[in-house]
Amino acid sequence: MADTLRDRIFDGEIAPGSHLMEISLATELGVSRTPVRGAMARLADEGLLVYLPNKGFQVRRFNAKDVHDAFSVRATLEGMCCRLIGDVGLDGTALAQLTAMLDEQHELLHHTGEWSEGRGARWQDLDQAFHYKLLALADNRWLTEAVQRASQLPIIFDSKLRPHNREASMLLHRHEQALQAFAEHCRIVEALGRQEAAAAEAAMRDHVNANRDLLVLYLSQKNPTRVRALV
Repeated sequence: MADTLRDRIFDGEIAPGSHLMEISLATELGVSRTPVRGAMARLADEGLLVYLPNKGFQVRRFNAKDVHDAFSVRATLEGMCCRLIGDVGLDGTALAQLTAMLDEQHELLHHTGEWSEGRGARWQDLDQAFHYKLLALADNRWLTEAVQRASQLPIIFDSKLRPHNREASMLLHRHEQALQAFAEHCRIVEALGRQEAAAAEAAMRDHVNANRDLLVLYLSQKNPTRVRALV
């Protein structure tokens, strides 16, 4: 139940600021009020909903500072991920897997033809896979869950971690930005391959913060107070 409501909020079916009505949701979903109530309490614990006395639960609104702060946390966490990997070192198999991912990214970025929205979406998939591969190599469940939460809140991305609209998507995944991100991926893998944990941590932190700064700039230009501009 919580997963269903969470996805509907992330996908924009339930907008920020909306009040969730326990009875109507239970009727719509064909369940009793008890699981709905439990799901809303869980999403409030996650920070997605806020409880208002005498009004019930409301989908939380987020502003540009929330975006900045969430990405800053994610940068620290993913930097920690790279430090953990660097401290242990990459075995031959893991290094080969990361190198193959970089090769696939390079092929997409340097393929002849015009950069399109479809190629931008494909880059987003490869970029996301790269980050989650590193989290898998760090082998820390708590770290992975914390990164996932920081990646989904504030509500900038949908349930598949894609930006909510075309303008935001093209901002993050235009060719110039993708080339820069690819170069940053290469620096991260090179540092890990040399078992330079501090350098890998710094490279990942800078990489995540670059996207943070792009989004915050976008928000300040589109709407200085509401992340809803992306939804």
